Amino acid sequence: MKLFLGLVISLFFGETVSGTQKSITGGMLVSQGVHAPVKWTYSTGNTIFSRALIASDGTIYVSSSDGFLYALRRDGALIWRHKIAQLKPVILNKSAPEIGADGTILVGSVDRHLYAMTPSGYVKWRYPTDKEVLSSPVVDGDGTIYFGSNDGFFYAVDFEGRLKWRYRIGVSIDSKPMINQFAYVGSEDGHLYAFSKKGELVWKFNANSPLASPADGSNRGIYVGSNDGYLYRISKEGKAIWRSPTGRPIAAAPTVGSDGTIYVGSRGADIYAVTSDGKLKWRYPVKSIEGATPAISPDGLILICSNDGYLYAFNSEGVVVWKYRPGHAASSVPAIGADGTVYVGSHDGDLYALIPYLGTHL
Repeated sequence: MKLFLGLVISLFFGETVSGTQKSITGGMLVSQGVHAPVKWTYSTGNTIFSRALIASDGTIYVSSSDGFLYALRRDGALIWRHKIAQLKPVILNKSAPEIGADGTILVGSVDRHLYAMTPSGYVKWRYPTDKEVLSSPVVDGDGTIYFGSNDGFFYAVDFEGRLKWRYRIGVSIDSKPMINQFAYVGSEDGHLYAFSKKGELVWKFNANSPLASPADGSNRGIYVGSNDGYLYRISKEGKAIWRSPTGRPIAAAPTVGSDGTIYVGSRGADIYAVTSDGKLKWRYPVKSIEGATPAISPDGLILICSNDGYLYAFNSEGVVVWKYRPGHAASSVPAIGADGTVYVGSHDGDLYALIPYLGTHL
């Protein structure tokens, strides 16, 4: 890996005010001659673990462990917030919001419900389960919403909040489902499940170790990481095509690049770039956080958060282009807007909007 010469280090400081928007705040940028990346920050009351959602009109929705779902303007000003956890959560909320075709916002809560919110911040309905909903919901083209619950069931609910079907897996399901021809979900019982849209079990693949959220490999099948430290490529028929080793357990979904490269972080260890036939392209000791799914920017940078508190940006060759430490430490999966703005949550409860980098990369 290349050594970096002539590093520019910029430090910015600002006090944290709960529930307020600020133009710039504390953080550290390490890069190759570029300016400070912060456009704005918004302070919530607790750690932000889930990925922010950016709607087509530019509204940013983010769920915080303070129990609120927030809607922010693209300049970081608050539009509304709604409490989706009535009690102080013992389990921190990790469900990321999703959006339906009509703009309905869907998000799980530690109060044991899946919420459907209007774009103006009103509750349309909420669907009850018997335990926390830490799984991030997914909306299919026909409006069906798929999600898991810690009560051990995998749910399919229609867009009016009525149960279509549910399947008892028997262990907590906090992974995000993946939908194409079938509905797929990884489970702590070590299986990847494939269901028909009618709720019939089509097949299940046994990795003998808890599985994270799957990713769609299109005609290449499904990619999923396991607590055994392997990244698996599974055929559409539920058979293992290959498995690629990483150094530590994988607790987050991989991300597939436009060229078919699969990017995945292993817990507390490296980020890996793997070819579609399972061969290692490169790896970097980034010490990725648990749940750190990589994101890919419009200009091809791969972004991932690390246990050292930084958000890292790599080029396709595995070289660090820049890294930024938001406040106390980065804590969420980064989200990327249509204009390239990077949104990332921090352990001190701030959502950061970072200016995209359009210059020459290393």
